[in-house]
This record gives sequence, structure tokens and C-alpha cells, in this order.
Amino acid sequence: MEDGKYIGTSSFGQSRFEKLGNWGEIISIYLLPEYMGKGYGKLLLKTGVSELKKLGYEDIFLWVLRENNRARRFYERFGFAETEDYLETHIGGKALQEIRYRYRIL
Repeated sequence: MEDGKYIGTSSFGQSRFEKLGNWGEIISIYLLPEYMGKGYGKLLLKTGVSELKKLGYEDIFLWVLRENNRARRFYERFGFAETEDYLETHIGGKALQEIRYRYRIL
């Protein structure tokens, strides 16, 4: 929130994918465009990772669109690493690919 206004949201929890059943997952991070680049995304991601750590997860992952270079750089700066796993998805009738990124809590 900023000045009583919701500017973004995030969700996280146990993995929704059976093969990654004992992993934590950052499911989403969304910000209104005018608030991107101001540190709010980092705060949402840091909070999600911290809360997953409190829940006992050592391995965390998230999915990011291959074409979303800005988000990919953001996650990489935080310490997430690209894996070879990907999902095919369709958004607005367009075929897209999501790449799985992982983060290991030390």
C-alpha cells in the first residue's frame, strides 16, 4: 500500500506441481505499472521468500514468461537461477513459454 492505496499483490505457498511437492512457490507478483522500479517488487519478493523460509522451505521456484526480460533480470538480481524446465501456455490466444527459476535458501 502507498498512501492507503493498493499498488500491488503477491501470492506464495507450497508448490502446485506434484513433482515439486516439497518446494515453496512464488505464484505471483503484480504491481501497477507506475510503481515498478521503485523497490516494491523487491519488497514483495523478499517477503514471499522470507515467509516460505519460515514455513520450512529451502527450495523455492517461480515461473516467468520467456519474453519478459525485465522480470527475468529482476529475479536473477535477487538470486534466482533459470532452470531447463518450461511450460507451454496460452494467453490471449498467443502461445507462450514460461521458464522455471529456482532459489535455494542457505
